[in-house]
Amino acid sequence: MPQSLSKIYLHLIFSTKGREAWLTPDIRPPLYNYMAGILKNLKAKPMEINGTSDHVHLLCLQPRTVTVQTC
Repeated sequence: MPQSLSKIYLHLIFSTKGREAWLTPDIRPPLYNYMAGILKNLKAKPMEINGTSDHVHLLCLQPRTVTVQTC
């Protein structure tokens, strides 16, 4: 029986309110770990999480069992 295969990459960008510089270097690593944990709970694979003082870029591989709405 054939199996459904998919590879969906999501590039998400999160910004601070008003693009204010709230994400200091000491806040970023715990924030990135927290975001990676959320993705893993959704069975998504975090590929890269990085950013600057006012926004975060997140690249993840979405599993075929989870809709974009859920992520």
